Amino acid sequence: MAVKLPLVAFGAESSGRLRAVMIHKPVVSITDINAVTAGYYMFDQVPDAEQYAAEHERYKSLLLQHQIEVYELAEFVQRNKDKMNILASLTYLNDSSVITRNGAVLSKMGYGRAGEEIVVKEALTNLGVPICYEFSEADQFEGFLILSPRTAFIACTERHRMESVEKFISYALTLFPEIIYVDVVKARRYMHADMLFGKVNDNLALVYMPAFLKAQLITQNGRQDIADFRQFMFERQMELISVSPEEQQQWACSFIPLDAKTMFHYDIALKAQTKKQLYSKGIEIIEFHPHALLAGGGSLRCLTLMLLRD
Repeated sequence: MAVKLPLVAFGAESSGRLRAVMIHKPVVSITDINAVTAGYYMFDQVPDAEQYAAEHERYKSLLLQHQIEVYELAEFVQRNKDKMNILASLTYLNDSSVITRNGAVLSKMGYGRAGEEIVVKEALTNLGVPICYEFSEADQFEGFLILSPRTAFIACTERHRMESVEKFISYALTLFPEIIYVDVVKARRYMHADMLFGKVNDNLALVYMPAFLKAQLITQNGRQDIADFRQFMFERQMELISVSPEEQQQWACSFIPLDAKTMFHYDIALKAQTKKQLYSKGIEIIEFHPHALLAGGGSLRCLTLMLLRD
């Protein structure tokens, strides 16, 4: 067990500076992936294990350079070490839990990723983050987005069961006064909410609207259809920048905001025109070049569990 003090503060609801994250370098599991198992673990190809680990370490260094406290999942896992060393996609920690001021909402992972939440639960518990919500064995629910202390964004993707989403909405309304719910085209390229919506700060987001089938605002008072999502967000003082189909497939909407004016992002994700729009809003992009990491089909955000923001 790592000699680190438990996390005494947690919650990623605000748009303040990112202070603490958890990551996981899959040292053992990544070396065991072969042409047969790659697809099962949702890797696009067999990774170069040594290069994958090196790039992951380079990303960790980038986080540390910006004064972010980095916790390694493996240092907080004892009981489930064997499971940790098998699950190659466990490295994509953003999908398996969301950290609120009340504690962690654990996902219930589906095919190819089942059991990840068991390892994550142990790590978070040992780190000092309580679990505020868990799904049942029959559920499937792979994450959601927090837009603010008031608002959650829940997308029903191919990695969510509708029944699980509806069950969670009832609980989520005890944490957030309102929920923006979006039904999404069921395809791998839209498998998680951050593949189609990415909040830069309280007033700006990147979005891929063609993936939206239906949107609703949900509160304790009921549900209201959102006919014009862009106008709806504009009325809430949030401007949306649309990304192209090509950008969307390069993880354009999936990035890590460092603070309200700065983001970490793959250097392959955005076209010049989109970058220009972000620059015009005063946004700095700290770029990271991936190569071996792309074998797993995930973004920097996918690799990062945000634990604490100011």
